[in-house]
Amino acid sequence: MKDLIRKARIQLVRSIVSCKPTPPLLGKSIIIAPHPDDEVLGCGGLIRRLLELGRQVDVVILSGGGKSHAGCYKIDEHTLIENRRNLSQRAAQIIGLPAERLHFLNYPDGGISYDCPETDRLRQLIATVSSDAVFVPHRGEGWSDHVAAGEIVRRLVGDRPQVALYEYCVWFWYYNVWNIDWQRARVLQLSSEEHHTKLQAIDAYVTPLAPCGKPWSGVLPRVFVDACRWCNELYFRIK
Repeated sequence: MKDLIRKARIQLVRSIVSCKPTPPLLGKSIIIAPHPDDEVLGCGGLIRRLLELGRQVDVVILSGGGKSHAGCYKIDEHTLIENRRNLSQRAAQIIGLPAERLHFLNYPDGGISYDCPETDRLRQLIATVSSDAVFVPHRGEGWSDHVAAGEIVRRLVGDRPQVALYEYCVWFWYYNVWNIDWQRARVLQLSSEEHHTKLQAIDAYVTPLAPCGKPWSGVLPRVFVDACRWCNELYFRIK
């Protein structure tokens, strides 16, 4: 029953935002992902579009996703992180993201916070990239690391009026988020090539299996993954 409600909400949200404008495709963009796979699930099509236009895109993955197999006696956390980052590199290759534009930080999975020492590295990275637009998870994601990632970046770029800030949608599709600012919604309609490439990148994350027989990214709800396979992407302009 819960999945039926989720599916109905997904369709309703899609219908409401179907006529929204495309987000501006600016010169330099940086995608902040709490875990390996969020950048592709939420922004895979956008990354591909920007690269096709010759724009600079940087992806920063805050944690190694080391808790996706919590309690699995067959996999230690170091091995899990190493393999999940390998998947990130494979997905980046599929989308066409240069290796030097993929950055890994070491926030603890499940413990991302502003007070973590990694925030200094993130601050330096954002300053070095000097992006025109920054993309963070939607504040209503319902997943603590996603909410914290957005809060951290909003604090880091809040005093830089020249930087456009957008929220993208990952777990937004799974949780019954209704606190939605429809006026700020922007929809990127993917070409068939962009959509196909995104689907391949998603599969690069969710298909490979760990020794325990489960995907390295953990067992993700099907309704959630299917929602992220949409042929469009939803964003919200924050500033």
